[in-house]
Amino acid sequence: MSYEQEEEDHYGPGYEVGSYTKDYNDGPYDGESDLNVNSNPEGKPRILLMGLRRSGKSSIQKVVFHKMSPNETLFLESTNKIVKDEISNSSFVQFQIWDFPGQVDFFDSNFDCEMIFGGCGSYKKNLLQTFITDSNEALDLKLVREPFDVENDETTFKPEMSHQIFGENESIFGYQNLKISLYYTAGKLNTYLGITYKAEVDPKQFDGAIADDVMGAISAKLPPGYMTNLDDFVATLNKEQTFKPFGELLSTYSINKGSATERHFQLYSCTIEETGFRSYHERLQTFLLWYVDAASFIDVDDDRWRFYLIFEKYPCDGGHRYAICGYATVYLYFAYPNKTRPRISQFLVLPPFQRLGLGAELLNVIYRSFLKDSNILDITVEDPSEEFTRLRDFVDSQNCKKLPSFSKDKLHQGFNAEMVDEAQRDLKINKKQARRVYEILRFQATNLADFEEYRAYRLDVKRRLNIPYQKEASDYKKLQKALNPEELRSTLSTSTKEQRIENLDKQYQMLENEYRHTLERLAAAQ
Repeated sequence: MSYEQEEEDHYGPGYEVGSYTKDYNDGPYDGESDLNVNSNPEGKPRILLMGLRRSGKSSIQKVVFHKMSPNETLFLESTNKIVKDEISNSSFVQFQIWDFPGQVDFFDSNFDCEMIFGGCGSYKKNLLQTFITDSNEALDLKLVREPFDVENDETTFKPEMSHQIFGENESIFGYQNLKISLYYTAGKLNTYLGITYKAEVDPKQFDGAIADDVMGAISAKLPPGYMTNLDDFVATLNKEQTFKPFGELLSTYSINKGSATERHFQLYSCTIEETGFRSYHERLQTFLLWYVDAASFIDVDDDRWRFYLIFEKYPCDGGHRYAICGYATVYLYFAYPNKTRPRISQFLVLPPFQRLGLGAELLNVIYRSFLKDSNILDITVEDPSEEFTRLRDFVDSQNCKKLPSFSKDKLHQGFNAEMVDEAQRDLKINKKQARRVYEILRFQATNLADFEEYRAYRLDVKRRLNIPYQKEASDYKKLQKALNPEELRSTLSTSTKEQRIENLDKQYQMLENEYRHTLERLAAAQ
């Protein structure tokens, strides 16, 4: 008998690339007027492909053309075999028709592209493709500590997303070999924005298509004062030695202690009233656009915001300087009747400092800053990402393991009010998260080789997962009394018992996989 059958009775019920204007025609040659010299004011040699249409598609594989003087029309002859070496006259050139993008410079400078017909109709489309860039690949971010970092590829890091600036397709139109540079000095966050590219699309050549305004799109999100001259930006590095972190030092954190690669970090908290922090935060929050989905800039004029920052303290020129590593924002919500419920709103560790344990340290510092305040009810999180959920599970499980109510023996007795009270009182963990931590730690305490013990664990989790289905069934019964059958069918689409069991099993499997990852990290941390 399967687990599912055995357990069934226990839980009850921009630009669209490749498009053209309507008057664009890549059909066959249809008149002598197309060869009129006056329609070619630039005097470029014309290209005309003869007899190349077959069922609307070209049969060209190779073409051979002759170098010509301006205002002559070139007739191309197709061939279905490789052009032999005997065509050795230097006035002839051969190329594969499908290699047009590789011939862009020569083709544009020597021929009137409007005269490309038949098999060459895809030329413009292929050429347009070369002006499309993945915006995530185009953008280079840096935290610059010294002038050498500007040219050092190892200091570059990439965005995780760019749709909040460049649209859902995360692409930029209008440039070849586009590179966007968004650099910050590591401490003060003085900012440089620049772009370079090999070529920009010519509207005259492509029916008025114009390049995206890259500088405008990014600069609209940057506070005033950013630089577009790289030399001016590098010159500001001389002022980095005067930068000091804002607010109150809450904690220090070190890695690789005693080794040549030892590194030191400091964690601070402050409010928006801290001198100089308002303008600093305006620069700092711009990182959210590239790493936090649906990111929004907060209203810092509200005095209920708290800010937590991580800095690396690193040696430089016989002294020390500071580099920003990440930060978090917390809003102090009112909790009836007379308590406060802090909510973590934004949380970011920058890519150069990830996988160093800084995220866990930052979250623990936030927790500790509220533990001694009896006015704090518990701590919640606003719309957590998958990455933050994994971090939170790890930190909360690590902390709850030390509580008596989460001992192995207590875990096997099931989730109870004592766990809720102790997690909330000692760690400011809310009830919903306490339940999740209980399931993680009970999974760790469960002998998976013991059929009955493992089955009991699964049933416990599935009973919780089944609660929404039970509510659905209860609502359905109420509606049955109030509506006739036709109205009921149009109002609700209830799942069958088989569908419910299947959905529960899928949900459980997903949870178990998440819990396994958390337990692996807990084991590694020991």
